[in-house]
Amino acid sequence: MKYLRSSRIYFEDGVRDGYLVINKDKIVGFLNKEAAVEDFEDYKDQRIIPGIFDTHNHGTYGYGDSDMAGKPDEIVKDDIRHYLHALAYEGVANIFPTETDTLKQVAMVAKEGYDNGAHILGIHSEGPYLSRVGEGGRPEAHPDIDMDYVHKMWEDSQGMLKLVAMAPEIPGAEEAAEYLISKGVKIAYAHSDLKSEGAKHAVDKGWRVSTHTSNVMVGIHHRNIGGLGVMLMDPRVQCEVICDGLHVCMDFIEMMFRIKDKSQFMMISDSVALAGIKPGRYEIGWVTPLNVSEEGFVRDDDGRLLGSSKSVLYGIGNLVEKLHMPLEEVIKLSSLNAARYYGFDDVTGSIKDGKYADVAVISDDYKAMATYVHGRKVFDRSTEEPEYKPNAFKKID
Repeated sequence: MKYLRSSRIYFEDGVRDGYLVINKDKIVGFLNKEAAVEDFEDYKDQRIIPGIFDTHNHGTYGYGDSDMAGKPDEIVKDDIRHYLHALAYEGVANIFPTETDTLKQVAMVAKEGYDNGAHILGIHSEGPYLSRVGEGGRPEAHPDIDMDYVHKMWEDSQGMLKLVAMAPEIPGAEEAAEYLISKGVKIAYAHSDLKSEGAKHAVDKGWRVSTHTSNVMVGIHHRNIGGLGVMLMDPRVQCEVICDGLHVCMDFIEMMFRIKDKSQFMMISDSVALAGIKPGRYEIGWVTPLNVSEEGFVRDDDGRLLGSSKSVLYGIGNLVEKLHMPLEEVIKLSSLNAARYYGFDDVTGSIKDGKYADVAVISDDYKAMATYVHGRKVFDRSTEEPEYKPNAFKKID
């Protein structure tokens, strides 16, 4: 039996002061603070929250992204394992690694099991069938949809593929979506130039998730609500949202939460391998160079926004401190909503008896002090400082 002591444990039904009781991999109970417990982890008044479930994350601390494409399986798998451990630096307990070129290797690691980092609950492929380019980007031709490749994506994932982001306007997208939906995969509306009528048609055809809502989609205009308006207005659509305050300003995030019920939002990081790095200009493999600003923007030299350098935990702090949302409400967006939407809420997503002991201990300045996955402590800031992948990127002076 394992006991975690804190004056602020965020159970699904409220905040408690006492001991979280863990038996092997599961939460099995709670003891009040007066209980006579001799051997326990004492986190004092640090908050214990559900481990974060990030369904859109390309990389962090130098690991992940597509620079592994084409390398031997064992090298790729080793990088993925390091990536899973690095996720725990930011309180992430469950993850959909967001890959396209390494689906096979991510699935292999998931099937083999890894017990020193975040747990892979599925795989998310953002692309390769995308149309609209990001802010500041140059228009470029989208690849044609190849159903043989779509079939291979599913086969390579060994059934782990849970989400595919795709622009609906690309010829053949509806056929691809129909096939993937038949396999139980969710289809996300992403990188699309469609206005409202086209976006409505896409939702009718099965697009059910809004990729990084607001970003890389046609915005709201008073004569046409665009793809963004449809994503916010249609109750069939579950919306990802980046809460770093950079991709979407905090006022707009607040407005989105007033338009659509918060239960239909999932906080994501959309972080890339540069996440966690110091500001600067870097030479990397897949796009070069990239610039990380003091605020945390990641851009190429054309000004195109290319993912985030911040974590979901950083976004949690933004919602609590800047939008003054109760933490009890925010942790549903960072863990439970995604677990419910993707069908994992019977085992994770909140602190509740019978669920896996997937929890993060966080400080008042929103740093992960410890992360537990299935009851195992996979990160402890008191004994381990987060480390960046050695020689991941070259800084350009």
